[in-house]
Amino acid sequence: MIHPHDPGPASAATVTRSTSTGERAAFDSAYRLLLIRGLSSVEAGNVVAYVAGLHAAERGWTLEEIKHLVALRSFVAGGFIES
Repeated sequence: MIHPHDPGPASAATVTRSTSTGERAAFDSAYRLLLIRGLSSVEAGNVVAYVAGLHAAERGWTLEEIKHLVALRSFVAGGFIES
C-alpha cells in the first residue's frame, strides 16, 4: 500500500540515491567479476542475489531484477510503501 502523503522530491531522491549509486555499482562489478572467473550468468546472478539477501532462483536472477527488489526493499524500509 502506498502512503497517502507525498514524500516530496527531496525524500524520494535520498532513498533512490542510496540504492542506485553504491549498491548498483557493487552489484554490476561483482556480477562481471564472477562471469570473468568462469561462472555462468545463472550462477553469477544467484551469488549476487544471495549477497543482496535474496534466495537463489532456479533460472537465476538478472541484475535488473536484483536492483529492482533492493530498491523496493529500501522504499519499504524508508516507510514509503507498506509491506
